[in-house]
Amino acid sequence: MRSFLLLLVGISLSLNGLSQEAHYPHFTLWSRIQLAKEPSPNWKFSGTLLWRRQNNYSVSPHNPLTNPLMAGGQALVTYRNTPNTFWVHIAQISYMKTNQLLGKTEDFNAPIGQEIRYAGGIEFNQEKEGSKFTFRERFMQEIRFFKANNYHPVGRVRARATARYELTPFVSLNGVTEILFHNPPLLPNQTSFRFHQFWLGGSFLWSLSERVSLETGYTFIHGRRATIIEFDEQNILNLHLAVDI
Repeated sequence: MRSFLLLLVGISLSLNGLSQEAHYPHFTLWSRIQLAKEPSPNWKFSGTLLWRRQNNYSVSPHNPLTNPLMAGGQALVTYRNTPNTFWVHIAQISYMKTNQLLGKTEDFNAPIGQEIRYAGGIEFNQEKEGSKFTFRERFMQEIRFFKANNYHPVGRVRARATARYELTPFVSLNGVTEILFHNPPLLPNQTSFRFHQFWLGGSFLWSLSERVSLETGYTFIHGRRATIIEFDEQNILNLHLAVDI
């Protein structure tokens, strides 16, 4: 009987803890235009313009174009070994102006954030000749500088796994999952390795020509706010255009 009572108390405490959590759903559009240049089989340079919009829950919860979310640019330098099995992302430099995700009334008054980001990492490419499957695993270390905290450095790690299946010579099906977590350098209110975001998505890659491709898809992101007990859950429409020059 005592064990049963303890079990009831434990369940009650757990449910009470869950009831304190706040989950904010969002419907967003993430779009980008990328220009890439490969001067040799080992080197790739790319520049990307980023543009994102979000819904306004008080106006239309299903229109991802109502309010601004983010605008920015990114440059990336990548080295690949000759067998194309190992990539080194030497430098990924980004600048972003970001609006708060609109989940509660206070978010409408949040100032526009500014971020400068440097990232570097490695990626493993597994692609067998004659196979329609391609697998990649990527690990990136980010150093982020926010205007809101006087550009003090903030660290974060991204671990991503992707799979691609070639449906036809012109269309491929992609799947992606990614986990983000904090690590040094940290702000005073951050904990090392604390979960930050989880991604899960799928897309179609359309080869429009030899040098132009279009990716369309959906991504779900579950992210934790700084309050620890508040979460954002984004339903994202992806629209990405890539051009090789």
